[in-house]
Amino acid sequence: MVEQSEKEIPTVVKYSGPEDIYHELVDSPDNSWIFGLLAFAVVEEQKIEWIRHHREHNGSDPSLEQISDWYLQQPPGVILRAKGTAENALQVYSSEVLEEVDDEIREKIQESVIINEIKDLKRFWPQFGVNLAGGFLSSVLFALLLVALTVIILNDTSPVNLSEKIKTQLEVPDNGEK
Repeated sequence: MVEQSEKEIPTVVKYSGPEDIYHELVDSPDNSWIFGLLAFAVVEEQKIEWIRHHREHNGSDPSLEQISDWYLQQPPGVILRAKGTAENALQVYSSEVLEEVDDEIREKIQESVIINEIKDLKRFWPQFGVNLAGGFLSSVLFALLLVALTVIILNDTSPVNLSEKIKTQLEVPDNGEK
């Protein structure tokens, strides 16, 4: 039974330096290249913070052996946290890029709408002149029709009276008589 429980315990991965972490994060086929590089940068940033902390408290930079020990002391969870931080950073960045692209697209659409409206205004004036001339001509024709109707109505010429006037003008007088 002791042998089975030893088999169930996962082996702890030890990182001897940045090469091991780089290999696990960047060279791994499970991760995309940019995601791996960003996660690697997160781990290296932690190392730089540790070096600064060491410098502030000890008055000098850590030795290469101490840096190597720092890598050896890192648990596998450091990789998971780095991946999580990298993933969050990429999501924030991608949402910012999408928002910026969306804003640019909206701006281009608005500009194209404004340009189309200006082009329509340029077409407006010639059409306005044609419409104005047509309106003026129809007003003149309507006014002439009204004048003709007014003349007819004010002269009190009914069709019967009109036909009598024409008939009297067409009759030929006999022997000088009317």
